[in-house]
Amino acid sequence: MSKPLSLLLTALATAALGISAWMFAPPGTLLLTLCLGALLLALSIIDIRSFTLPDPLTAGIVLLGIAMVWLTRPEEWRAHAIGGLAGYLVLVAIEVGYRRLRGRDGIGRGDAKLLGGLGVWTGWMGLAPIMLAASASALIGVIALAVTGIRKADADTAIPFGPFIALGGWVVWLGAPYLLPAGVY
Repeated sequence: MSKPLSLLLTALATAALGISAWMFAPPGTLLLTLCLGALLLALSIIDIRSFTLPDPLTAGIVLLGIAMVWLTRPEEWRAHAIGGLAGYLVLVAIEVGYRRLRGRDGIGRGDAKLLGGLGVWTGWMGLAPIMLAASASALIGVIALAVTGIRKADADTAIPFGPFIALGGWVVWLGAPYLLPAGVY
């Protein structure tokens, strides 16, 4: 991708994050939500370019999530702690299982850390919708790449999954009042 196009897409994504945060951030969380969006965008760009999700950035999502829970919903800390732990452990289990079945890496540990961080934000009830949105958007992306011929898409094609987890997490975080049962949000 050319540098001007990359910069344009980054600027558009930043604007979309800011506008969506302004419109849909849960009460009392706008600043933390903007920070979450910035980290998710940075992680997505890095993962697309290098297939890595740096620990300091995924840790930032966890720490911001802990701050959000502490400041805005301290009585729900258990659901959010379970969300962080379950999000991490589910993808680690998939990673280990895939490696044993296929004899090679599939999903990376950074993806598990990212989902764990988003689990802190959304609580355990947000994990399934995040993974549904991430998987659906990844499937659409792979089909689009294959149909347009931009990139081959077969069982051996490496696709960075972090951007799709980030997108799913963003949608679920902002859409939680509409997606999750009352009392969970």
